[in-house]
This record gives sequence, C-alpha cells and structure tokens, in this order.
Amino acid sequence: MEQLKEEWFAYFSSEHYSDSPNFYSSECFDWAKAIEANSDEIATEITRIINSEDFTPKGYFIKGLTEKSGWKTFSFITWGIRINKALTLTPVFNNSLAQFPEIVSISINILEAGEKIKAHHGDSNTFYRCHLGIDIPEGLPKCGFRVNNQDAEWKNNQLLIFNDANKHEAWNLSDKKRVIVVFDVIRSEYKYKKKAICLKIRSFLILQLLFEQYSFIKKMPKWIHKIINSTIFILLFLLYPYQKKHGVIKKHN
Repeated sequence: MEQLKEEWFAYFSSEHYSDSPNFYSSECFDWAKAIEANSDEIATEITRIINSEDFTPKGYFIKGLTEKSGWKTFSFITWGIRINKALTLTPVFNNSLAQFPEIVSISINILEAGEKIKAHHGDSNTFYRCHLGIDIPEGLPKCGFRVNNQDAEWKNNQLLIFNDANKHEAWNLSDKKRVIVVFDVIRSEYKYKKKAICLKIRSFLILQLLFEQYSFIKKMPKWIHKIINSTIFILLFLLYPYQKKHGVIKKHN
C-alpha cells in the first residue's frame, strides 16, 4: 500500500512524498495563529459536543493500528466535503472554514487510556496535519507523539503541526482519555491542486476501507488495485459537484 501511495502522489511534487520536516511552528501560518487565538472557544465547543447526545465517535476503520481499538474519530469535514449535521454543532470551526478555505478536513480524535497507535505513514506531503490539544491528561513520557525519531507532546489549547507523510505514532499510557481536534491544511504551493489532492486522498481511504471489509480485494495484484482506485477517483470526481453543494453522501474516516 505504501508503494501505491508513493506512485499516485509522485505527480504532486518533485520531492519524495515524505521528504519534509517532521514538525512546523504555528507562528509560520495565519490560520494556525487564528485557531490558537480561538482555542478556548474551540475547547468549550468540543467539550460540549463530546458530552451531547449527538456525539457518536467511530473506531478508526483500519484494523491493526491499535492494540485495543481505542482510537475513535468524529468528523465535521472530510477532504473538502462537509458533514453538515456535524458542522451545525461547531460554529467556531464553521467560521474558520470561511476564513481559511485551505482547511480541508476537521475531526475530533480520541485516544483511550492505555492505548497506542502503531507507527504508520500518512497519505501525502501536500498538506499540514494539525493536532489541537483539547483534553491532554499528561505529557511525556506517558502521553506523547513521535514523527520519525522526534518526540513531542500535546498541550491544551496549542497546535502540534507535522508532516503526515513521515512515519508517526502516538501513545496514551495515562489513566484518562486524550482528546484533540485534528485538521488538515493544504500547503500554499499546492493550493491550485486542492480538489485533485482531496479526491485522491478520499479515493485511497475508500480503497483501504474495501481492503478492510473484503480481504480478497487486498490479495489481488497491484495492477488491479490501481484500476479500482482509478475507478473510485472517477466516481468521486463525478459526484464532487453534488457533494460540494449538499455535503457528504456516506461518511468515511
């Protein structure tokens, strides 16, 4: 799967898809400063959502990345497509979306006590992945995050911005759950390819979902995987105008 990712994303950049720094400073980006400036309001909003009846987080769909299935997400926008019912719960992030169209995905991310997320690669270096600390039970060494060999810790109301394409892992060895907001921001040099990037990543997510649900597909030759992925991409492209106007048809992580 990693090789397939590299091949498909090669045309987005002259660099190798994971040749970027591990972490970035929030001081470098206007959108990051705006998010941190409103972090108290966001934390209040997210806490209210978590405690509401409408909060129904789902376990992360790729099996084997955690030991106890204690990694859960609740999405508001998925790669450029809004989840309208969820977004009505978060006016602060709705305002951020209007100000910063480069933000293409937002979700609540929960890591239960005693859980680890195994080392894995993300999809592309064409975006910044951002973690905003909402409820961080402890710092390092019990609760932390690693990109390649560089460790970091989450802090409440602060952003952790990193390169999702580099190998990364997370752990929460405390006795309380860790809550963050995850959002993705298209890098400025790729802003004119935002739609293609979002469609490509969504097509990969659906392909991986098919792998998890139908093991025989995963066992097929790679050339068939490429055909399936291309077909998904075309279908998403055709559905894009409708979904952009009306929101997501079927949620996926």
